Amino acid sequence: MRYFLISFFLIGFFSCRPKPIDMGAVFSADVFKSDRNACDGLRTSFKEALVANKDSLIGHSENDIFSTLGRYDLQMLDSRNQKVFIYFLEAGPQCESVAKPSESPSMAVYFNATKLVKEITFQDGVL
Repeated sequence: MRYFLISFFLIGFFSCRPKPIDMGAVFSADVFKSDRNACDGLRTSFKEALVANKDSLIGHSENDIFSTLGRYDLQMLDSRNQKVFIYFLEAGPQCESVAKPSESPSMAVYFNATKLVKEITFQDGVL
């Protein structure tokens, strides 16, 4: 009985891992994740795919975003203390130090109180 419970727990644990969201053949989650702060210039080619698929990201959990886009480059809180993840799309001053102001194109992912994506915007610089 004990081994049954352990195996049941392990099967449940590994089957509940978030899977990357399908963003089409043009988007590579591994390449996007590897280019922190867009300093290597690899994220530039994914900008059109992100704009085209931004609606497919809405409603997904924070964990789904981590598995698709990786760790954020910058995290902020909006006026209602809800999380905003910033992903830079082109190299800029943020490559020297994230604290430096940057006008590089970026994507902001807004989460609601239940940690689901509620909005995605594209802008130059950080909010």
